[in-house]
Amino acid sequence: MSRSGKWHESVGAVHLHSDFSDGALPIPEIADIAAEMDIDFLMFSDHNTLEPKRRGLECWHGNILVLIGCEINDPDDRNHYLAFQIDREIERGLSAYTYVRQVHEAGGFGVIAHPSERRSFSDAYPPYPWTAWDTADFDGIEIWNQLSEWIEGVTRANIAWRILHPLRSIRFPVWETLERWDSLNRIRRVVGIGGIDVHAHRIRILGLFPVQIYPYKVQFRSIRTHVLTEKPIRGLTGEVLPFPEAEDQIFRALRAGHCFIVNRALGDGRGFQFRVESGAGIRIMGDRIPNGSLHTFHAEVPRPGRIRLLRNGQVIQTENGDRLIHETRLPGVYRIEVLRRKRGWIYSNPIVIE
Repeated sequence: MSRSGKWHESVGAVHLHSDFSDGALPIPEIADIAAEMDIDFLMFSDHNTLEPKRRGLECWHGNILVLIGCEINDPDDRNHYLAFQIDREIERGLSAYTYVRQVHEAGGFGVIAHPSERRSFSDAYPPYPWTAWDTADFDGIEIWNQLSEWIEGVTRANIAWRILHPLRSIRFPVWETLERWDSLNRIRRVVGIGGIDVHAHRIRILGLFPVQIYPYKVQFRSIRTHVLTEKPIRGLTGEVLPFPEAEDQIFRALRAGHCFIVNRALGDGRGFQFRVESGAGIRIMGDRIPNGSLHTFHAEVPRPGRIRLLRNGQVIQTENGDRLIHETRLPGVYRIEVLRRKRGWIYSNPIVIE
């Protein structure tokens, strides 16, 4: 519950590529796959193009809400940026500072992609880290990018195992990214999302043979972003909100940080809750509230796990089970991490006591 009533949970797959850039399949086919995977919405970000939006593909595909953005990069092919809610492409060849500002000025929702990416396995697949931290106009960052984690962990010794067991290679977000995210949220709201960066194309391993890395159906069982909206975007009997309303609900929730990230390979995260009760009422993840009273945090998970409450990036309480309660009067950036099988499962957006 919240100050405005019950929240409605929707599950999304974010950072998808289609055959409009370097993905393997058309958007309608990808949406059909998602319809079998207990997913509610998809967020596409093909490289430097909004052509699918111009062709009318940003719409409901059956009961799957398809949202179209694009992935922008600088002249050095670094500083990749996911831009949504914009109507035209950003000019190529600009600095990251410039295109982040332009997306912001256009009213778009912008997310830094794979900010701490590092890898050296193959010169054919270099890292694309974020270096332009002096800009302050971005809305969010990918705290977990599934494809980056997979590639960064590949070695000549384990590549066969990682190809055969792709979901078991998902372990944790990059600590450096989480640390920076906590620091940024002490200043302003920076939303955390999870991206899968799915392409499903074939790559040549060790220069010898092509292998399809992560088909869409497999990757849809990995990192998901759950959002909490004020209205349900679709009903139990199949009815859906008109597209403009559904789109608005998703992006309002994302901009507010009313969302959390789930490693679906470890179990369904639907039903997770993180809230705080105080003199200001009840607030949920993403909210920022003034200090001055006793605050009681509540975390509830749909199945038992190792629940950790962090303040300013430091673990302050751990519980094994399905709930955690913590009282405090201290300001700070508070968020929840839940582990299962010694791997990361759920990561909340923070609640900030100012």
